[in-house]
Amino acid sequence: MRNNPTPAWTLILVPPTPSRSPRRFGVKKRTVRLALLVVASVVAIPWLWTFAASTTARDMADRLAAQQRLAVMLRDTVESLRAASFAANAAKLPPVGMEMPVHGEITSRFSRSRLHPILQVFRAHRGVDLAVPLGTRIHASAAGKVVAAGWRLGYGLTIEIAHSGGVVTRYAHCRTALVQPGDSVVLGQAIGAAGQSGLATAPHVHFEVLVNGEAVDPIKYIASTHSLPAPAVGQH
Repeated sequence: MRNNPTPAWTLILVPPTPSRSPRRFGVKKRTVRLALLVVASVVAIPWLWTFAASTTARDMADRLAAQQRLAVMLRDTVESLRAASFAANAAKLPPVGMEMPVHGEITSRFSRSRLHPILQVFRAHRGVDLAVPLGTRIHASAAGKVVAAGWRLGYGLTIEIAHSGGVVTRYAHCRTALVQPGDSVVLGQAIGAAGQSGLATAPHVHFEVLVNGEAVDPIKYIASTHSLPAPAVGQH
């Protein structure tokens, strides 16, 4: 005859009234383990779910932050390339809105052949002469960089400024120079004072405009720069 194994646990149910007898139930170890496993699962599953959800949210936040940093880096790179491209294109364009260096009477215009008042020979007059009182401030016709400021035969004290688009402006017969080679200037900045240095009969400013080394009529060229569209600036 096979004996039943002794239960590992005895469960006693006590009734709420004394008139009824308590009831005893034998509980096997396997049943206890199963019950404990069920209870542990009920407790652990919500915690594991919360942990997994928080870990997933943290990972997603980290990935989002990394993507945002990448987007900012790419945007900055694009803006840098756009600015470099704009600067390169602007360097190829002539100045816009150039101005005459002084306000004075035009005593001699641009000409391919003119009788020089001192040398008494016919030769090209590569600029315009603007009569002004001695010491009148001379202003830069456009933004650029000073490439020369010194004495030149015939021209006297001369200032030359290089601008974008291969344009160079020349200011001759100066009394003094307020700039030196390498200086950057802006439109309208005082660069010198009018004088009578070199071959000149009276105080004036001899003003030239050279485009890629070729002299052009300064009056016509400056007038044309006021009809040029301003360079477009990249949008952000």
